[in-house]
Amino acid sequence: MPVQYRFDSNIIIIEMVGEYSTDEPRAAVLSALADSACPANAVLPINLDQSQSIYERTSNEVKNMALFIASLGKRFNNRVALVAPDDLPYGLMRQGTVGSEEIGIQAEVFRDFTKAREWLLS
Repeated sequence: MPVQYRFDSNIIIIEMVGEYSTDEPRAAVLSALADSACPANAVLPINLDQSQSIYERTSNEVKNMALFIASLGKRFNNRVALVAPDDLPYGLMRQGTVGSEEIGIQAEVFRDFTKAREWLLS
């Protein structure tokens, strides 16, 4: 499955691998939030480290995903870390986070999952 979720302490980790539709990340986030094992007081990293589809996404698709995530912000304490080690995904994610603080979401983009995890837990 190209988009999966897992839990680690109070972290809901969304991992995107290979190719996937724009609906699959939405479905994974909603499934994670509906899962009875979903941690209370959660935070959310989205790991694009192995994504191939991100290279095909338009800025509008990235913006729409950011709006979707923001609409659920209260479910993960309004904190989102995006992990994108390569330049193009990193830039798209930075673009997607523009204006996030204006709507109450703390979003940061990282090139390394460990640093993203540390920020989320700080």
